[in-house]
Amino acid sequence: MYQTGYTHAGVFHADDVFATALLKIMNPKIKIHRVNYIPDGITDHTKDTIIYDIGGGKYDHHKTPKLRKDGIPYSSFGLLWRDLGTGLVDKDSADLIERSLVIPIDLQDNGKERNPLSNTISLFNPLWGADEDLRTQFDRAVDMAMQILNRSLESIASANKAK
Repeated sequence: MYQTGYTHAGVFHADDVFATALLKIMNPKIKIHRVNYIPDGITDHTKDTIIYDIGGGKYDHHKTPKLRKDGIPYSSFGLLWRDLGTGLVDKDSADLIERSLVIPIDLQDNGKERNPLSNTISLFNPLWGADEDLRTQFDRAVDMAMQILNRSLESIASANKAK
């Protein structure tokens, strides 16, 4: 599993926050670097490093938009969920989380539709004139996203048991 991750620095959005939350759920010890550019010699072609929402690689939707079969655009969270989500739950459950949680985040990040959860995550960005650290606020947003994603996974597991 991934030991190191790289994502963009600066203002964050629900897609990079939830992508980070997913990676931290899968490996709580992962070290996430928020950078303005990918350092020389760092690639996502190794089994322990992942680059997302920056750098133009497999999990960056900015340089080359990536679309689902139905035309809905992916964000970095959607791309990671597509490849890693079924490692946490069965395919039907992964599809349910994709429809209810992932796609709304993907749509807002790609400027298609707004949703309250993405707007709430954006509120964690430092406020103008406030003495708030960007990394601290990012970590707080990731903690909240982890709670939401974990609860979604628990809810589906509970519903499956009830069936």
